[in-house]
Amino acid sequence: MAEFRRRYSDKSDSESRIHISRLAFLLAALLIAVTSASLVFVGFVASHASTQQAIANEERLFRNALEERLRDIVREQRTVTVSDETVRKLVRTFDPVYARQHFHALWSRYRHNKVILISGSNQVLAESFQDYTHITKRPSSETPALAPVIRKTQALFAANRVRVPGGFGHRSLQGLDTDQYALMGVIRLDGKPALFSAMPIMPDEYTATLPDGGPTLMISVKYIDDALLERLNSQLNFARLRFEPRAFEPEDGPSHLVTSEEGVDVGSFRWESQTVIDSIWPTVIPVIAMLSLTLGALAFGIAWRIGQLTRSLQKSEEQNRYLALHDNLSGLANRLQFNRVLETSAAELPQKRFAVLHCDLDKFKAVNDTYGHAAGDTVIKIMAKRLNETVGRPGLVCRIGGDEFMVIYRGGTSRKELDTLCRALINKALLPIQIEGGNTAHVGLSIGVAVAPADGTEPEDLVARSDAALYRAKDRGRGVHAFYEDLLKDTFIQEDAASAKTGLSSLSA
Repeated sequence: MAEFRRRYSDKSDSESRIHISRLAFLLAALLIAVTSASLVFVGFVASHASTQQAIANEERLFRNALEERLRDIVREQRTVTVSDETVRKLVRTFDPVYARQHFHALWSRYRHNKVILISGSNQVLAESFQDYTHITKRPSSETPALAPVIRKTQALFAANRVRVPGGFGHRSLQGLDTDQYALMGVIRLDGKPALFSAMPIMPDEYTATLPDGGPTLMISVKYIDDALLERLNSQLNFARLRFEPRAFEPEDGPSHLVTSEEGVDVGSFRWESQTVIDSIWPTVIPVIAMLSLTLGALAFGIAWRIGQLTRSLQKSEEQNRYLALHDNLSGLANRLQFNRVLETSAAELPQKRFAVLHCDLDKFKAVNDTYGHAAGDTVIKIMAKRLNETVGRPGLVCRIGGDEFMVIYRGGTSRKELDTLCRALINKALLPIQIEGGNTAHVGLSIGVAVAPADGTEPEDLVARSDAALYRAKDRGRGVHAFYEDLLKDTFIQEDAASAKTGLSSLSA
């Protein structure tokens, strides 16, 4: 009896231990399963949130780049629309030769695919198609897509029109945001989606005034084609950036929907997201296996993974920020960073003076034509390095496209100091450049200089005036530099000479 009780007790203890062991294993398995499911869920949420945040950052970067490109079109258009001579030749009277010359300039310099001139009575007076300008006189209502653009641009002009001696003018553009005097956006014209800028023609020096009535408008259009997409993508470096004529849902991936002035969807810019979030599953599965040994490793694994995801997102954001502010080929600051630094520098005037140098390579096209675009890329890289080394710490060297460079220089801004800097840049540019195949490329450099605040305090004015000085340098034979103040002196001399000639003619009569 005692032996039986002992054996029965041993059997009961054994069964109890087995039951407890099974229960422990079951509880452990349940705990591991619940913890693993929690880890999987946390991983899914973290990956999804990281991806959505990265996509939102990319979409924000694209919106900024698109807005900056629209502002570029306005700045390019201003070289024609804000001019006393344009008022005389296209508003007070209509000079077809003048229209053809300046419409062609907007195509040859800035690749405006289409430029339309609309009178105050809503008549289309001239219309360019790339390098061909058609002089006409037809109602603008024949192109319905222009109606809301014309109406809104006329409203902008009405809000800014001022009475001046001899007629009317436009309030000063200084201190005005671009969208306060120009309309810009997206339009479908001639069956094609396009970026556009619309501005009233206005005087700048008020030697000419505007007549009463509606404004004469100029509308510039750039079609959304491969060339424009490439220009947009030069500061973003997105994968497969494209334009598709419809809207997309957020789950379809990153996109940016654009609408016309009537509020009609024109289409969407789309691209493949550059954010690379490593798959969480290969990491979670080993962690789950480790949970069977110790629950302590779970906490370490989760913290380590979350840290990895955070670092991955941070690295992705840093890369996006860098790509958004630097030129992919030369490594210099790009147009977006240039504009930001220029606005900051202008805001610090007049305490902190600076100069804007607009630089353009001479004979660069000959290098591309003779040795190919790879050689051209080599020249751009070497010239970027030379310019950066010569300008040094007091300046910011930027590549704004093609063979054009801009410099914001905060060192000495006296005429003598800037002369010395420009000569050093030009001499450095003249040094031969070794390219592939044992060949040697020879290029030069022309520079236009605008000094703030003497030549202006607004970023748009400084850019336009350094550009005007650059064209003066080109006209003088290239390989030289020119100051905007000299251009003004030449203008005054020419005007004095013209006035003297008019006076002599009156005396003779």
